Amino acid sequence: MIRSETLTQALDAATARADGGYSHLVQEKDPVKFFSYAETARRARRFGAALQAAGVRPGERVGLILPDSSEFVEAIYGAMYAGAIAVPVYPPMNLGQFEGYLANTTHILRQAGCSLVVTDGKVRPILGRLMSNVPSVRAVEVYASFVKQVDERAAPIGVDVKPDDVAFLQFTSGSTSRPKGVTLTHANLIANVYALGAGLNTSEDTYGLSWLPLYHDMGLIGFVFTPAVLQVRGVQFMSPLLFLKRPALWLRQLSERKAHVSFAPNFAYGLCTARIKDHELQGVDLSHLRVAGCGAEPIQYDTLNAFAERFAAWGFRRTAFLPCYGMAEHSLAVTFVGLDEDLRADKVDADALVHGEAKPSEADDALKVVCCGRTFPGHELRIVDAEGNPLPERRVGQIELRGPSVMRGYWGDAERTLQVLRDGWLATGDLGYLVDGELYVCGRIKDLIIIHGRNYYPQDLEWQASQVEGVRKGNVVAFGIEDASLGRERVIVAAEVRTPHADDLRDKIAAKILETLALKPDEIVLLPPGSLPKTSSGKLQRNKTSELYRDGQLGKGAVKAGTIDVIKHLATSRWSYIRAAFGSRDAED
Repeated sequence: MIRSETLTQALDAATARADGGYSHLVQEKDPVKFFSYAETARRARRFGAALQAAGVRPGERVGLILPDSSEFVEAIYGAMYAGAIAVPVYPPMNLGQFEGYLANTTHILRQAGCSLVVTDGKVRPILGRLMSNVPSVRAVEVYASFVKQVDERAAPIGVDVKPDDVAFLQFTSGSTSRPKGVTLTHANLIANVYALGAGLNTSEDTYGLSWLPLYHDMGLIGFVFTPAVLQVRGVQFMSPLLFLKRPALWLRQLSERKAHVSFAPNFAYGLCTARIKDHELQGVDLSHLRVAGCGAEPIQYDTLNAFAERFAAWGFRRTAFLPCYGMAEHSLAVTFVGLDEDLRADKVDADALVHGEAKPSEADDALKVVCCGRTFPGHELRIVDAEGNPLPERRVGQIELRGPSVMRGYWGDAERTLQVLRDGWLATGDLGYLVDGELYVCGRIKDLIIIHGRNYYPQDLEWQASQVEGVRKGNVVAFGIEDASLGRERVIVAAEVRTPHADDLRDKIAAKILETLALKPDEIVLLPPGSLPKTSSGKLQRNKTSELYRDGQLGKGAVKAGTIDVIKHLATSRWSYIRAAFGSRDAED
C-alpha cells in the first residue's frame, strides 16, 4: 500500500476496495446503512462541488453541524475536496440549554470566521440568529437540499490539496476555558493515523465500531479518517445517544459485527458495568474484540478492572484494554500500551505524590495510576519542571511533546499559540511522570489544588467521593478557590447524588477523602443529577463548575427551559433567518 500524503488522496486510494467503507446505525431497530469508500468519495465530491457553486473558495471555513453520521462523513471529506477548511460543531443535544449552546457555537463560528454553515432540517430552525451574530456567515444551509443544487456526479474543479494545507479546525472541548481552534494539517493527521495503525497492528480485515461523537477528535480521526487511510475493512457508527440510552447496545453491536477495535472514555466502561443486565447480553460474544481503547479523560484502574471481571463471561479479555494518552493539539494519540499487555497500574504513595514524587507503595491506601504506554516512533515526549528543565523518572512535571503530529497552532490566536509552542515542543498543561519510559498521567496543571505547599489532584478527590454509596459515579467535581480568610485555597467538592437532601452524605464524603488523602474538604455541595456542567464530549467542566459556585448558580441550571421559552426562541430564530435571507442584517432581533 502506497503511503498517502493527504486525506483526500487516502480516500481516493481506498475506493479501490469495494468491500470496505462506512456503516451507520441511526436507530436501534433501523437497518444499518452501508456506504463503500467509493460511494462515500462520490458523495463527498458532490458536497465539495456544491460548496464551490455556493462561492466557497479554498481556505474558507465551513461550519458543519450535522447529527447524521453519514452526512457528516461526506461533508468533512467534501470540504477537503473543495480546499475549504471544515469546522465541526457539536449539534444541540437539549433544547433546555439552547442559550448556552448558541453562545458556544457563536464563539466557534466567529473565531473560525466561517463563511457558510451546513446543518440538517431539524437543527436549522434554531440557528437563525447565527447570521446576525456571526457577520462572516453568508448562509446557513440544509445538507439535503444543498447538495441537490449540483449533479450527483459533480466534483470540485481546480483544487490541488497539499500535505501542508489545513485539513480542519478541531475546537477543543473547553473543559477549562473557551474552545480554541486547533489547526491541523493533512500532514499532521496522516502522521498520527499511520502511527495509530502501527500501534493497533491493523490489517486489511480490521473492523472498528464506534459510538463516539464525530465532532470529537477520538471519533473523527480515530474512526472516520483512520479506516480510509489504512484501507481496512471499515467501521460502523452508532449514535452516542443510543449508547447512553442503552449501553448494552454497544456490546451487542460489537458482538454482531465481530468488531476488532473500539474506543471509549473511562466513564463508558463504568456505565456498562453499572447498568447492563445479564438478560440484555443473551448471545453476545466479545471474544473478537482485540482492542478496547480507553482515553479522553482520567483512566481509573478499578473502573476498567470491574468491567473486565463483569464481562469475562461473555468472552471479554482484559488484555484487550488499551489505555492511552492523547490530545487534540497532537492530532489525537500520543501514547499506547503494547497490544495484549495486561492492564497495569503504578501503586504510589499519596503523600509523596503531593510533593511531586511517584514513590512506589504497597499500602492499602496507595493510589493507582494507570500506565498509558510509550510514544510512537518519530515522536518525542518529556517531563519538565516549571522552568522547562527535563525531570528524571518518577518525578511529576508537565508533559511536553514534539513530532509531526503536533498542531500548527490555535487558529487566529497567536498569543495562546506562543504560550504552548516553544522551540518545537508542545506544552500540554498535563502533569505526569515516566517509569521505564512509559507515561503515567496525574492531571491538569490548572486543576491542581495546593494546600500548604502540597499538591492535590482533583481526580483523586473525585474518585474517592464517587466510592461513597449514594454518589453518582463519575459525576463529582473537586476544585480550589483562593480564600484570604483561610490564607490558602478553599477546597470544594461538588457531587451529584441520588437524594440531594441526605445530609449524612456530606460527612461520609468528607470522611472518605480525609481517610485516603489526608485532606479535609472545606465544603461538600450535594446536587441533583444533571447539575454539573459538561463539555460537548461529556467531560466535566471544573472551571465552569468553579465559576457557577462563585456566582451562587451551581445547581440552578439543571432545569430545562419551559415550552414558552423554546417557542419564543424558535420564532426569533426563524425571523432572524428570514431577515438575513433578504439582506437585512443591520441589527439583531
